[in-house]
Amino acid sequence: MNDKTKGMLLVGGAAVLALVFLMFGAGKFVDPAKWIGKFTAWGIPTWFVPVSGAIELAGAVGLLIPILRGLAGLGLALFMIGAVATHVVHAEVAMIFVAGTILAGSAAVCWLRLPETLAFIGRGYSSKLMTVIDRTP
Repeated sequence: MNDKTKGMLLVGGAAVLALVFLMFGAGKFVDPAKWIGKFTAWGIPTWFVPVSGAIELAGAVGLLIPILRGLAGLGLALFMIGAVATHVVHAEVAMIFVAGTILAGSAAVCWLRLPETLAFIGRGYSSKLMTVIDRTP
């Protein structure tokens, strides 16, 4: 697979994931009663409904910004570990598959953007120059 194909798959996959997180995140603000009922049944405090919605919305935005895509993928993958665990504990088999697929997608975005993410964190990255800026002394 050449770099152009890999890049197109990454952008397309990130866009699909962003749409998924946008729908779930917005849903927590549009219909909070539905989610409060679910969170209560799962034993999760109701104050976490808007917090999780905000995390999902922020992650969706991050997935659409190239330089933040890897960090967003990492954060969302970590977030989805909790979702998968919740569905496992409550034996929600269909949702284990759904949440697991979203977790895998988020982890894949993180992994595929790992070099740029590490460069951004460690030394800096210029999206204008499309290159890593060495800030080491």
